[in-house]
Amino acid sequence: MNYDNILERFDKLYKEKKFLNLAISAIIIVMGISSVIFIWNHDKDGILTFRWMTVDGTIFTTLMTIFYVVVNLIEITRKTELTRRPAYFARLSSAVAECVIFIVVMLSQIWGGEDALHILRYDMFCMHIAIPILTVASFVMNDSPQGKLNIRELLYGTLFVTVYAVVITWMIGFGYVTKEYIPYPFLDFENMTPLMIIACLIFVYGLAFGLGLGLSTLNRKLYWRWFRDLARE
Repeated sequence: MNYDNILERFDKLYKEKKFLNLAISAIIIVMGISSVIFIWNHDKDGILTFRWMTVDGTIFTTLMTIFYVVVNLIEITRKTELTRRPAYFARLSSAVAECVIFIVVMLSQIWGGEDALHILRYDMFCMHIAIPILTVASFVMNDSPQGKLNIRELLYGTLFVTVYAVVITWMIGFGYVTKEYIPYPFLDFENMTPLMIIACLIFVYGLAFGLGLGLSTLNRKLYWRWFRDLARE
């Protein structure tokens, strides 16, 4: 067994994986920025544009992806390893956010209606289909696992839920989003009892936590497919 050859091939595969992730990240960033600009100019809703979970989720994922790219570029140019955990948790929280968006959109498409074909509009396609698929697929297959995550670490996966809750509560509280512009039924607080509000919070955070657990587990299982040929030697 030639260990030097195996190490050389491992290093080559590791770099290929990293550069592939950077290329996908660049596409996500371009799609994220361009789709938000598109919807802002097309719908002309002003600040109301940010009442939508998909818009806020796209901005969140774009920012997290920029952070991830910066960390990796510093590692490559300086030939040094920074801590991977913040970058990993940024990617995990993005993947959870995009999963939530994808699930909500797919459920809404089941009912059809006149809004169903909006999914084919450039910004809608990027936000609802392309970015979620690219983010989730690249995370579970390409990101270096951080081992089995504990409960505190899995809570990073719920970060976007908190960010969106703060944004939409602020917009409703300060009158930017009036009753007729409330984007989702579960945000119509006036028609909900305190128990219903608590139940919604538990469900949404539970869903995000479960997605974080599932995605991190898939990541641990699928990542090593990059190096499966080396394991046979």
